[in-house]
Amino acid sequence: MKKIKLTYFVLVFLLILNTNVYAKEVLREEFSPGATRVSHDVNYQNKKVRVEVIELDLNNPYLNLKVIAGDGKYTQRATVSSMAKRTNAEALVNADYFNMILQGAPDNASIIDGRLVSSPSVYTDRHTLGITSDNRAIIDTTYFEGKVVAANNASYPIDGLNRSYYWYDGTGEYSHENKIQVYNDFWASASRGEKKNSEVLVNSDGTVEAISQGKNFNFPVPDGKQILQVDGQALNFINANVKVGDKIKVDYKITPDYNFKFMVGGHALLVNNGQAVKYTKDINVLGGRRARTAAGISADGKKIYLAAAEGRTSRSAGLTLGELSDFMISIGCNKAVNLDGGGSTAMVLKELGSPERTRVINPEKNSAERKVVSGIGIFNTAPVTGVPKGIKFKGPDSIVVGESALYTVVGAWDENLHPVDTSSWTYQYNSSNPESASFFESYLLGLTPGSITATLSASNGLTATKEITVKGFDEIVKLNAKVDKKRISDGETLNVTTEATLKDGRTVVLSPKVLSYSLDGFVGNFDENGNLVITSTADLYKANINVSVGDKTTSTTIYDASAKVIEMTIDKKQYSINSEKQKMDTAPFIKDSRTLVPVRFVAEAIGAQVEWNEEEQLVKITNGENILTLKIGENSYNLNGKDLEMDTQSIIKDSRTFIPIRFVAEALGLNVEYNDSTRTVTLIDIK
Repeated sequence: MKKIKLTYFVLVFLLILNTNVYAKEVLREEFSPGATRVSHDVNYQNKKVRVEVIELDLNNPYLNLKVIAGDGKYTQRATVSSMAKRTNAEALVNADYFNMILQGAPDNASIIDGRLVSSPSVYTDRHTLGITSDNRAIIDTTYFEGKVVAANNASYPIDGLNRSYYWYDGTGEYSHENKIQVYNDFWASASRGEKKNSEVLVNSDGTVEAISQGKNFNFPVPDGKQILQVDGQALNFINANVKVGDKIKVDYKITPDYNFKFMVGGHALLVNNGQAVKYTKDINVLGGRRARTAAGISADGKKIYLAAAEGRTSRSAGLTLGELSDFMISIGCNKAVNLDGGGSTAMVLKELGSPERTRVINPEKNSAERKVVSGIGIFNTAPVTGVPKGIKFKGPDSIVVGESALYTVVGAWDENLHPVDTSSWTYQYNSSNPESASFFESYLLGLTPGSITATLSASNGLTATKEITVKGFDEIVKLNAKVDKKRISDGETLNVTTEATLKDGRTVVLSPKVLSYSLDGFVGNFDENGNLVITSTADLYKANINVSVGDKTTSTTIYDASAKVIEMTIDKKQYSINSEKQKMDTAPFIKDSRTLVPVRFVAEAIGAQVEWNEEEQLVKITNGENILTLKIGENSYNLNGKDLEMDTQSIIKDSRTFIPIRFVAEALGLNVEYNDSTRTVTLIDIK
């Protein structure tokens, strides 16, 4: 046994080494009987990827998997979230491929509660995931066969069940030419297959109720009945052997038949016998780095692994098909099949104890969820006891000194992992080391570097703990101080908020308890909550508020109330005049390291007059005693009759005149400030 384990470890190590992979399991939690969520942070070729896996133990009698069809039937597409909500699933992930421009049916076979509701298309290298009646998972190629037997015993083969039209792989045959296609009441739409084909309506005992020649019936398949769509030789068979009132047999099945109770379709294999399978099918369409969904099974068929990799979002780049194969092997799959990915990939689940579902894998580019044809739903069939057994709370695993983080109760659960109502409960949080971090109600404030154990105590006696690390000021990359108002008079109070950008990319607000403040210019005092009371502006028009923590310092400028303060942000149309929000119809931008702004909005903001000479392409700005004239496309300008030069030019863009703000503003007697971190241009007009 030790030798086998060692060999497996070396194999996994070599796989990781050869593919430049870093994988970290960041969460493992059983959220429903037999269903465990395992979150992975993976790094392939220096691309960060979030992969969520649901491990399913088919030995658990309370675990039930079910294929969920859109809004209840095929052709009724729905999002993963809406399917989960409609069926009250504990978790749900998207499943089979489908043609997005047609009615909305899966490409492959599907079985729901033992009933075959779609047949496989005649495609090569397509596989299905099935579960037998004795709870054994199988990934295999599935085939379809069937026939219609007339009252005179003449027969004709059935090509498919609930199929949109398509063309065979290999031969290129059209699926609805010279064929019988069967549609049952699981096909919801009145639109079926080929609209020019003839149709036969058959009731539940096989009696032919009606025949429509050369066109479809104009209604959906009635409950309990079937419609045969026929063309060419198949139509000839019907015309020669079947009439209204006849009793016929419509028989079909899939092979191999292992007495499946569940089946969902997929694409090509990713893994076979524990080895990666080179992916070649439809690679021009499916290749690249994308969001992915896959299903894998263990060698004994008693475990299923449903994996979803987020793609093309800020936190997750996605996987190539080769990387997906490697990942499925790394989590223990003996065999794995690729499911529909890209914009279809999504996964939702109920966290342990929570009555609500969380989308743990987002659609590509954080777009809206795509409506898909099917999903794999996970259900908890255990009885609800209502007796609380456990409780859970969530919040950051680490904070920095000065950060105040919120911790919230996710929920509680009974012995069968069903959520328990906690609405009447009260809670208390405690820290094992208050000198390092202390709770204020449900907020934890970091005070000194170290580690703590946070304990949640519920009023009914349940408790939960969480290990939290408090990191030091060396995690801070930069500070940014903000004030609730930029203009102030003697005796007024303003609040200073300081944000820290951390090495991990987060931005957090720091508590005044860990900050140092100073004021240059005005006279005032800071209190323990970061409020600044101005006792005197000292006849100055501005002052700097300085904030520091550790070796990091930042400052922000405030102004006397008599000043007019105009703030603009690069590439944004919103701006403000004395903190009142305004909007212009075009945005400032940077060209050749110079900031250009629309002249008319600036002039109107400071009360200046603008004149435009179309013929000479001249802009004239009058602000009090200052008269400034600029010519579009030239570096020269005239200020109060004196010709001067600047190192950039005024331009026309989007039918608007843009001026280099620093030269122009200073020429008109304005003060100009630029904050590189916020990309904000501030103009101060001192009257």
